[in-house]
Amino acid sequence: MSKEDRHNTKYKGHFKVGNKYSIKGKSYKPKKYNKYAKVGKASWYGHKDGSHGKKTANGDTYNKELLTAAHKTLHMPSLVKVKNLENGKSVIVLVNDRGPFARDREIDVSEKAAKLLGFKHRGTAQVKVQYLHSETQKMLKTFGLADKEGFISKRPLPNRKCSVNCHVKLVNLKYGYKVDS
Repeated sequence: MSKEDRHNTKYKGHFKVGNKYSIKGKSYKPKKYNKYAKVGKASWYGHKDGSHGKKTANGDTYNKELLTAAHKTLHMPSLVKVKNLENGKSVIVLVNDRGPFARDREIDVSEKAAKLLGFKHRGTAQVKVQYLHSETQKMLKTFGLADKEGFISKRPLPNRKCSVNCHVKLVNLKYGYKVDS
């Protein structure tokens, strides 16, 4: 387990869908999805923009080295597969934040995810984002979260040697994605 997440054996965020909101004159309506798949532009955020170590939209803590992402409307936390359509690389990330609000962006991934997807140096890439409903439901159960607005886990993860990020990595391994580079 990495130094960044060795003590993260209880999910610190809460379940959040949220209300309709507006940013830069554009309105967004978050909701629970059973299916979601869209093609669009991905960008990434990390240490340079001041996000590292700050609270995310659902109360989790952003860490540039973990497999996380920001999305405008998906409930949090949720798992999505992000496939870079320019090079074929894929990774599964935990959505725990809102954004991106730059024009024509579908998702913001962590610095680590951008590196694995092969677009960190370029800054953006054309991607397909696919919500993983079944994997998300299993994850919520593992994290001790009910899919009710504001619900907070009251218990540690079943295996204290496997952190929150460890569980996300296990889902990646199940799909055959290498995430330790």
